[in-house]
Amino acid sequence: MKTSFRRFAYNIFFRLSPLLILLLLELSLRFLGVGESYVLFNVSADKQDYELNPKYYRRFISAEQFPDLDILHQRFPVSKAEHTKRIFLIGDQSFCSLFPDANREQILPGFYGPDSTYYDVVQLAAPLSNSFALAHLVGKLSGYDADACIVLSGAAEFYGLPQKSSWMQDIHNYWGLSAYVTLKAHRFLQVLDRFVYLKRDRDGVFPPADIDQWTVPAGSGQYRESLDFYERNLKRMTGNADFPLFFVNLPVNIKVHPYRSNFNDTEMKDAAIAKECAVLVDNADRFSLDRWIGELGAWEPETAIYYYCLAMINERRGEKEAAVKHYEEALRRDGFRVRPQPGTDRLLREYTALNGNVSVDVRAEAKAAASGGLTVNRFFQNGTALNERGKTFFTDMLRTALTEYYHKSE
Repeated sequence: MKTSFRRFAYNIFFRLSPLLILLLLELSLRFLGVGESYVLFNVSADKQDYELNPKYYRRFISAEQFPDLDILHQRFPVSKAEHTKRIFLIGDQSFCSLFPDANREQILPGFYGPDSTYYDVVQLAAPLSNSFALAHLVGKLSGYDADACIVLSGAAEFYGLPQKSSWMQDIHNYWGLSAYVTLKAHRFLQVLDRFVYLKRDRDGVFPPADIDQWTVPAGSGQYRESLDFYERNLKRMTGNADFPLFFVNLPVNIKVHPYRSNFNDTEMKDAAIAKECAVLVDNADRFSLDRWIGELGAWEPETAIYYYCLAMINERRGEKEAAVKHYEEALRRDGFRVRPQPGTDRLLREYTALNGNVSVDVRAEAKAAASGGLTVNRFFQNGTALNERGKTFFTDMLRTALTEYYHKSE
């Protein structure tokens, strides 16, 4: 049976009408000035330079979670000068934890190598959702004549961040995130994200008040799923990049404040626990830690805080080997894991070997530089942030890794 032109046009119109409606909505929103551009770099008015879009990070997060961040102004020439290596330094929340001023200060400034090659470093640091965001950024950098990319990721998946947008709570896979990031370039999805779904659950904006709502216990099903997500994105990075990736194993402060445990001390807040430990150490001559955790039974033997106390007892006695063992056990049991997870070390080593990538193992070097494994905290100003010595140690390793790599490759 022959279909009339009118029937054919009718079918085409109604099949394409959803796309037509979205197109008209997008054009209307742009005309009205609603929504933002999340392109990574804008071209300057004179077409000579790229300038970092200060709103680029919002493509990966909800606007109400991090509404206004101070973003370091980045500008570099469209045409790369001779004898110049263009290096991108990218990182997620772990990067921002190590360097609290990463959004305002250049962590690794441009420098000249021993062969007079200039390393022009472009820094992208924001509380990005997870390794998916980093993989997405790596994929975009090819269009900016990148020579290398330094990747600092603590695998933020383990803090529950893939679900942190309140209307994305049920999205536990990167297919959903991929659609979200792709479509958020369009204004209509920004409207949904900001004005519709967030209104539904105002209290769900990250971070939740209860720590247990955004941590991923080690060994749990969600932990294994998150590790799989992390590996998937490492594979995506190494497969898509046409330049070497410098994967950094981040340093860990072995002496961190004891945070809330998964076990029997959950009635105490992390700040209270830290204060309690400080009091115990300062008053160790008046009442012993042994008596506090032994006779008085202040904490059960299976809690993180118990092992923190044991470690401090060992350290006070000069028993460094036992102290390190107990600190590490405390970290293993700690419910608030603002640290890279054990599984990520293995994955980083595996994917470093692919496609000519490079390992910058700051963690191992920092531990080797420590005395007995305890004074590694001399590189830290608190539980997570590096001090000036730590920053120098960190950036010196990155410079060395870059210059050695390009010296060998020439």
